[in-house]
Parts: sequence; C-alpha cells; structure tokens
Amino acid sequence: MKNLILLSSFFGITLSIIGQLFGVLTDFFIPGIARLMGVLAGILVLLSLKSRNIEMQAFIVGSSTLLGIMGAGFLYFPAAIVNVLIGFKLNKKLKDENTKKQI
Repeated sequence: MKNLILLSSFFGITLSIIGQLFGVLTDFFIPGIARLMGVLAGILVLLSLKSRNIEMQAFIVGSSTLLGIMGAGFLYFPAAIVNVLIGFKLNKKLKDENTKKQI
C-alpha cells in the first residue's frame, strides 16, 4: 500500500505542477492558483503514511481525492484512481480488523 500512496502522491503533485505551468500561459488567473490545491492534495496523501489509525487514513485519502479534483480538475484523475484503489485496500483492512475484534 505504501507504493500506491507514493504513486498517488507523485501523480497528484507532478500533474498539478504541469497544470500550473501551462495555466500561467492563459489570461485567466484563477485556474493557475487553484491547481496548487492539487499539489496540496498530493502532499496530503503522504500524511496518511504517518497515521496508524485506518479510519483516519481513509479520511485523509478521501479528503485528498476531493481536494485534488476540486483544485486540479481532470489533471488529478490518475491520482484519484489510485486513491480509490487505496480506499478499497483500507476498506478491506478495516473489515478484517472489525472481524478480528468480534472474535
């Protein structure tokens, strides 16, 4: 899962920076600034590595996906797809943990 988190962070940060670089060439100023939110979302995914709580990791990954799509738009979709895969893995871990608690 660590590899997926690093891949998602890489996609989110690099694609958002590429969008920022090409956004500077337009006359419209707001999309260039908003793509920085995609970079922040990519960094936010890295924070899920520090958390040991599975629910908190799921919240961080979900928040990162939402923030990235709002900030970078379609440029963040590769990272969002990887975030969805991370969410499925976290959901599976959470179910396994809950069944162990019940036993």
